[in-house]
Amino acid sequence: MSLFFETVKYQKGEFFLLDYHAERLNRTRFEKLGLSNSLNIAAAMKGAPEDNGLYRCRIDYDKEISKISFYPYEAAQHSKVLLKDCGDYDYSYKSSDRSFLNNAVSASKADDIIFLKNGYLTDASYSNLALFDGKNWLTPKTYLLNGVKRQFLINTGFLKVKEVSKSDLSSYHKIAFINAMRDFELVYSFSLLNNEIHLTLDV
Repeated sequence: MSLFFETVKYQKGEFFLLDYHAERLNRTRFEKLGLSNSLNIAAAMKGAPEDNGLYRCRIDYDKEISKISFYPYEAAQHSKVLLKDCGDYDYSYKSSDRSFLNNAVSASKADDIIFLKNGYLTDASYSNLALFDGKNWLTPKTYLLNGVKRQFLINTGFLKVKEVSKSDLSSYHKIAFINAMRDFELVYSFSLLNNEIHLTLDV
Protein backbone atom coordinates (compact mmCIF):
# COMPACT_ATOMS: atom_id res chain seq x y z
CA MET A 1 0.00 0.00 0.00
CA SER A 2 1.24 3.49 -0.81
CA LEU A 3 1.82 5.89 2.06
CA PHE A 4 -0.59 8.62 0.95
CA PHE A 5 -3.69 9.14 -1.15
CA GLU A 6 -5.92 11.81 -2.65
CA THR A 7 -9.67 11.57 -3.24
CA VAL A 8 -10.88 13.49 -6.28
CA LYS A 9 -14.47 14.10 -7.36
CA TYR A 10 -15.16 12.94 -10.92
CA GLN A 11 -18.36 13.36 -12.91
CA LYS A 12 -19.25 13.75 -16.59
CA GLY A 13 -15.65 13.85 -17.75
CA GLU A 14 -14.54 16.44 -15.18
CA PHE A 15 -12.10 16.12 -12.30
CA PHE A 16 -12.95 18.75 -9.68
CA LEU A 17 -10.37 20.91 -7.83
CA LEU A 18 -7.54 18.98 -9.48
CA ASP A 19 -5.08 21.87 -9.04
CA TYR A 20 -5.70 21.81 -5.27
CA HIS A 21 -5.16 18.05 -5.14
CA ALA A 22 -1.98 18.32 -7.20
CA GLU A 23 -0.60 21.02 -4.92
CA ARG A 24 -1.24 18.94 -1.79
CA LEU A 25 0.12 15.76 -3.34
CA ASN A 26 3.38 17.37 -4.40
CA ARG A 27 3.71 19.33 -1.15
CA THR A 28 3.30 16.08 0.79
CA ARG A 29 5.98 14.39 -1.31
CA PHE A 30 8.33 17.31 -0.67
CA GLU A 31 7.69 17.70 3.05
CA LYS A 32 7.42 14.01 3.97
CA LEU A 33 9.68 12.32 1.43
CA GLY A 34 12.09 15.11 0.48
CA LEU A 35 11.18 14.92 -3.22
CA SER A 36 11.39 18.17 -5.16
CA ASN A 37 10.12 16.91 -8.53
CA SER A 38 6.44 17.43 -9.20
CA LEU A 39 4.09 14.75 -10.50
CA ASN A 40 1.57 15.64 -13.17
CA ILE A 41 -1.55 14.03 -11.77
CA ALA A 42 -3.75 15.25 -14.64
CA ALA A 43 -1.71 13.15 -17.06
CA ALA A 44 -2.07 10.10 -14.81
CA MET A 45 -5.87 10.16 -14.66
CA LYS A 46 -6.65 7.28 -16.98
CA GLY A 47 -9.47 4.75 -17.04
CA ALA A 48 -12.21 7.18 -15.99
CA PRO A 49 -15.80 5.90 -16.35
CA GLU A 50 -17.62 7.19 -19.40
CA ASP A 51 -21.11 7.39 -17.89
CA ASN A 52 -22.64 10.40 -16.09
CA GLY A 53 -22.41 8.93 -12.58
CA LEU A 54 -20.66 10.52 -9.64
CA TYR A 55 -17.35 8.84 -8.77
CA ARG A 56 -14.75 8.99 -6.05
CA CYS A 57 -11.36 8.79 -7.72
CA ARG A 58 -8.62 7.59 -5.37
CA ILE A 59 -4.98 8.33 -6.19
CA ASP A 60 -2.52 6.19 -4.19
CA TYR A 61 1.03 7.51 -4.14
CA ASP A 62 4.33 8.04 -2.38
CA LYS A 63 7.40 8.61 -4.55
CA GLU A 64 5.25 7.93 -7.61
CA ILE A 65 1.56 7.39 -8.28
CA SER A 66 0.96 3.68 -7.78
CA LYS A 67 -2.76 3.30 -8.46
CA ILE A 68 -5.80 5.17 -9.77
CA SER A 69 -9.19 3.76 -8.76
CA PHE A 70 -12.79 4.87 -9.38
CA TYR A 71 -15.71 4.09 -7.08
CA PRO A 72 -19.39 5.10 -7.45
CA TYR A 73 -20.24 7.62 -4.75
CA GLU A 74 -23.32 8.57 -2.80
CA ALA A 75 -23.10 10.84 0.23
CA ALA A 76 -24.06 9.10 3.46
CA GLN A 77 -26.59 10.80 5.73
CA HIS A 78 -26.00 11.25 9.45
CA SER A 79 -28.33 11.30 12.44
CA LYS A 80 -25.88 11.27 15.35
CA VAL A 81 -22.22 12.20 15.76
CA LEU A 82 -20.10 12.22 18.89
CA LEU A 83 -17.61 14.75 20.20
CA LYS A 84 -14.36 13.09 21.25
CA ASP A 85 -10.96 14.41 22.27
CA CYS A 86 -8.17 13.14 20.02
CA GLY A 87 -5.25 14.09 22.25
CA ASP A 88 -2.06 14.69 20.28
CA TYR A 89 -3.18 12.70 17.22
CA ASP A 90 -1.72 14.22 14.04
CA TYR A 91 -3.25 13.79 10.58
CA SER A 92 -1.63 16.78 8.88
CA TYR A 93 -1.03 14.72 5.73
CA LYS A 94 -3.59 12.54 3.95
CA SER A 95 -2.06 9.25 5.04
CA SER A 96 -3.36 5.85 3.97
CA ASP A 97 -3.13 4.82 7.62
CA ARG A 98 -6.50 5.94 8.95
CA SER A 99 -6.72 3.32 11.68
CA PHE A 100 -7.08 5.84 14.54
CA LEU A 101 -9.98 7.60 12.83
CA ASN A 102 -11.73 4.47 11.60
CA ASN A 103 -11.37 2.62 14.88
CA ALA A 104 -12.75 5.58 16.82
CA VAL A 105 -15.86 5.68 14.65
CA SER A 106 -16.33 1.90 14.76
CA ALA A 107 -16.20 1.92 18.56
CA SER A 108 -18.57 4.87 18.90
CA LYS A 109 -21.86 3.35 17.64
CA ALA A 110 -22.47 6.72 15.98
CA ASP A 111 -22.46 7.81 12.35
CA ASP A 112 -19.27 9.79 12.81
CA ILE A 113 -17.07 11.57 15.33
CA ILE A 114 -16.10 15.23 15.52
CA PHE A 115 -12.68 15.35 17.11
CA LEU A 116 -11.68 17.97 19.67
CA LYS A 117 -8.22 19.31 20.49
CA ASN A 118 -7.88 21.28 23.71
CA GLY A 119 -11.65 21.78 23.69
CA TYR A 120 -11.77 23.13 20.12
CA LEU A 121 -13.50 21.49 17.18
CA THR A 122 -11.30 20.15 14.40
CA ASP A 123 -12.78 17.73 11.82
CA ALA A 124 -15.02 14.71 11.54
CA SER A 125 -13.36 11.44 10.58
CA TYR A 126 -13.54 12.06 6.83
CA SER A 127 -14.56 15.70 6.43
CA ASN A 128 -14.01 19.25 7.49
CA LEU A 129 -16.83 21.13 9.17
CA ALA A 130 -18.93 24.11 8.13
CA LEU A 131 -21.17 25.84 10.69
CA PHE A 132 -23.87 28.45 10.04
CA ASP A 133 -24.43 31.21 12.59
CA GLY A 134 -27.52 32.66 10.89
CA LYS A 135 -25.48 34.99 8.69
CA ASN A 136 -22.23 33.32 7.64
CA TRP A 137 -20.82 29.88 7.11
CA LEU A 138 -17.69 29.34 9.21
CA THR A 139 -15.12 26.58 9.53
CA PRO A 140 -13.04 25.84 12.64
CA LYS A 141 -9.60 27.40 12.66
CA THR A 142 -8.24 24.16 14.08
CA TYR A 143 -8.34 21.09 11.86
CA LEU A 144 -6.79 17.65 11.48
CA LEU A 145 -6.40 17.91 7.70
CA ASN A 146 -6.84 21.02 5.61
CA GLY A 147 -9.15 19.64 2.94
CA VAL A 148 -9.12 20.88 -0.62
CA LYS A 149 -12.82 21.83 -0.51
CA ARG A 150 -12.27 23.70 2.77
CA GLN A 151 -9.36 25.65 1.29
CA PHE A 152 -11.24 26.37 -1.94
CA LEU A 153 -14.24 27.75 -0.03
CA ILE A 154 -11.95 29.88 2.15
CA ASN A 155 -10.15 31.22 -0.93
CA THR A 156 -13.42 32.12 -2.62
CA GLY A 157 -14.65 33.88 0.51
CA PHE A 158 -17.61 31.59 1.13
CA LEU A 159 -16.19 30.18 4.38
CA LYS A 160 -14.91 32.34 7.23
CA VAL A 161 -12.35 30.89 9.65
CA LYS A 162 -12.92 31.03 13.40
CA GLU A 163 -11.96 29.13 16.52
CA VAL A 164 -14.95 27.04 17.62
CA SER A 165 -15.05 25.45 21.06
CA LYS A 166 -17.57 22.90 22.26
CA SER A 167 -19.28 25.64 24.30
CA ASP A 168 -19.59 27.78 21.14
CA LEU A 169 -21.83 25.25 19.40
CA SER A 170 -24.98 26.79 20.84
CA SER A 171 -24.22 29.88 18.70
CA TYR A 172 -24.67 27.91 15.47
CA HIS A 173 -27.86 26.74 13.79
CA LYS A 174 -26.70 24.38 11.06
CA ILE A 175 -23.79 22.11 10.19
CA ALA A 176 -22.44 20.55 7.00
CA PHE A 177 -19.71 17.97 6.51
CA ILE A 178 -17.55 19.01 3.57
CA ASN A 179 -14.79 17.31 1.65
CA ALA A 180 -13.70 16.80 -1.95
CA MET A 181 -16.86 14.79 -2.61
CA ARG A 182 -19.33 16.73 -0.45
CA ASP A 183 -20.38 20.34 -0.70
CA PHE A 184 -23.62 21.59 0.86
CA GLU A 185 -25.97 18.98 -0.60
CA LEU A 186 -26.66 17.75 2.95
CA VAL A 187 -27.15 20.46 5.58
CA TYR A 188 -28.36 19.64 9.08
CA SER A 189 -30.00 21.44 11.94
CA PHE A 190 -28.60 20.06 15.18
CA SER A 191 -28.79 19.92 18.94
CA LEU A 192 -26.08 19.07 21.45
CA LEU A 193 -26.68 16.78 24.42
CA ASN A 194 -23.57 16.14 26.50
CA ASN A 195 -21.12 14.81 23.88
CA GLU A 196 -23.74 13.82 21.31
CA ILE A 197 -24.82 15.95 18.38
CA HIS A 198 -28.24 14.98 17.05
CA LEU A 199 -28.85 15.93 13.44
CA THR A 200 -31.98 16.69 11.45
CA LEU A 201 -31.56 16.89 7.69
CA ASP A 202 -32.84 20.13 6.15
CA VAL A 203 -35.10 19.47 3.20
